[in-house]
Amino acid sequence: MMPGITVRSVSWLVDRITAQIAMASDLSRVCVEGEVSNFRCVSRHWYFSLKDQNCRIDCTMWNSSNQRVGFVPKDGDKVVVSGSVTVYKVQGKVQLTVSTMKRAGQGDLKAMFDALYKKLSEEGLFDDSRKKPLPRYPMHIALVTGSATHARADVYNTLSRRWPVAEVREFPALVQGENAPPELIAALKKADASGSDVVLLCRGGGSMEDLWCFNDEALVRTVAAMRTPVVTGVGHEPDNTLVDYAADLRAPTPTGAAERATPDIREVRLNIQKTAQDIRALMERRLAFEKDNLDEIKSSSWYINPESLIYSRRMEKDLLAERFLHQMHAVNSRVGSTISDCRRDMETAVGQRMLQEKTALETGNAELLRSAAAAGNVRRPFCQSRSAGRIFSAESTQQGIQCCEKGRCGYYRCWRTAER
Repeated sequence: MMPGITVRSVSWLVDRITAQIAMASDLSRVCVEGEVSNFRCVSRHWYFSLKDQNCRIDCTMWNSSNQRVGFVPKDGDKVVVSGSVTVYKVQGKVQLTVSTMKRAGQGDLKAMFDALYKKLSEEGLFDDSRKKPLPRYPMHIALVTGSATHARADVYNTLSRRWPVAEVREFPALVQGENAPPELIAALKKADASGSDVVLLCRGGGSMEDLWCFNDEALVRTVAAMRTPVVTGVGHEPDNTLVDYAADLRAPTPTGAAERATPDIREVRLNIQKTAQDIRALMERRLAFEKDNLDEIKSSSWYINPESLIYSRRMEKDLLAERFLHQMHAVNSRVGSTISDCRRDMETAVGQRMLQEKTALETGNAELLRSAAAAGNVRRPFCQSRSAGRIFSAESTQQGIQCCEKGRCGYYRCWRTAER
């Protein structure tokens, strides 16, 4: 021990460091970016380290704080955390108590995501009216995903369990990185031209940066323009990409995409069996009904004696003919009566008209003769009978000119004046 130097305990030293850190205002609230390593979750509390190229610091994030984070970090994720520097006295370790966490660069990526979403949405690429219905029983399925990936294995396991009768056509492509969008676009175009019933676009989970290739504008437009229905299963439940909005159906995982694109073969078999039973029952009821009809026909009199049916039909024909003739006679009688009534009415009307004309003519001639007699031009008129063709003299009376035959000539054919 050096003279003049006070000996301190470990606790005193740790407390001194703790006090110094507590008094440092710039350490009470710090924001640090680094890579996650040694991540573990114990009793819902997170314990991990943040590191960069040169240093590392242990971190703790209590459950009350980490439950507000929208993801669970894993080793290798780059994150931005905020918190305070503290000392774990038991081990004398300086650590960072984290209160908030977000992915590194997430703010810029989220702004780019929102801007592109707004642009494509205004163009109508995400409208429900553009969505194509999925086939009920797809027999040819195109799979666009990475080769030798967990997502590919999940899709094949699901299809072999649910719908093993379908043929799966693979179109592998990169699913992460800058070169992924061109390969995905080429694979989707080949899948669209393959004549498949449905296309599955799948990738396993990852960070926002890992899935960013599925937000590529050209890739989103390709998905929206495809003729074949597209089902996406990109990432896991919290993950969301722009191709999900452009696809005809979005599933939360690759397994979910395979499930939503296909029926369950067990349910299909049960439906087929039920349909077969319904058809069989319907046929049995129809056969029983027709058998009853046949038995009724066999027991009928005309089946036993066909001549009786012929005789019955002949009697019906004769009866119909008799009814027809009777009705025709009745119609003719009504028509004849109507014609007779019309003729009688017409003769009566004509006779009345002729009598009116005759009366008018006689009245006019009488007036004419009186006028002539008053003028002294006529000494005696005469008339000619239609029946005899003879000329009779006429005499004047106070009532007018009267035929000498006393009206026995019937009517006057003509009147004229003559000098005696």
